[in-house]
Formats: sequence, C-alpha cells, structure tokens
Amino acid sequence: MTGKQAAFQQMLFEQIPQTKHLGMHIRHMTEDCLTMQGQFDLNKNHLNIVFGGSIAAISITTAWSFLQHRIALAGLHGALVIKQQTVKFLLPIRSDFECIASLHTNEDWAPFLTSYIQRGRARIQVNAQLRCEGKTCATFEGTFVLYQPSESAG
Repeated sequence: MTGKQAAFQQMLFEQIPQTKHLGMHIRHMTEDCLTMQGQFDLNKNHLNIVFGGSIAAISITTAWSFLQHRIALAGLHGALVIKQQTVKFLLPIRSDFECIASLHTNEDWAPFLTSYIQRGRARIQVNAQLRCEGKTCATFEGTFVLYQPSESAG
C-alpha cells in the first residue's frame, strides 16, 4: 500500500468507523478503479458465508471511496452521499474477497464535473463487483450525489 493509500484508508476509518470493523483495506487505488480487500472472518454469518449486510456496506463504501478519490484528484470539495443502490447476490462468499469499484462509464465523468461546477450539485453512477476465488459473487450499482452543503447545516 502506498503512503497515499494508507492516508486515505486512515481517513476512511476515522470518518466511517464501521469500515475498520468490517476488515476493509485498500488493495489498489487509481483514477479508474478502487479495490478493497474484505475479511471473511469479520463478515461471516450463521451459515458460514459473508453476511448480505456486509456485502451491501462494503459495496457502498468501496464505491464511495472510489468517488471521493476521484473528486479529490479533480480538486473539488463537497458532500458525497449515496442516493440509490442495487445489490445482486449471485454466489455465496466463503473466504476473503475483494470489491472493485469503477464508473459505470468513463464518459459520465466530464458531465458530472460540469454539473457540479455550474450548479453545485451532480450525480453519477458507480458499479462494483465482489469477487472471491476468481468468481463474481455480487454486483452493485449505486447512484451518488455530490453537493455543496449549506453553511447553515450542521
């Protein structure tokens, strides 16, 4: 893990403490994708497979982290939240796994930036897949919104 990845992961653990308890660790982080490693032992359920709630939480967090990274690279600041998600559970996960997030399509990025710069609000879709032992076990599609929070909030 690079120093930049370690710093980002520490920020993630501080801002969203649940991520530390889920055993999430950044494995790979670029402008085009982010891969998180997930620990089976911290996410298994009574059936000895990864709990569906963990799959959803890890998917959202990986996608959110990917966008936070891209937004920072673009020099933007704002509040990033999830608006909508769909998770499809395809196969049981029985060991450590990874979650890989990327844009639905790279062509979405420029309009997202333009919308945010012009209106102070933009939305974008991120896809992720959870993989274990070379197989896609779950897929995630999420719509995220970046907005400029009002000064009176909080």
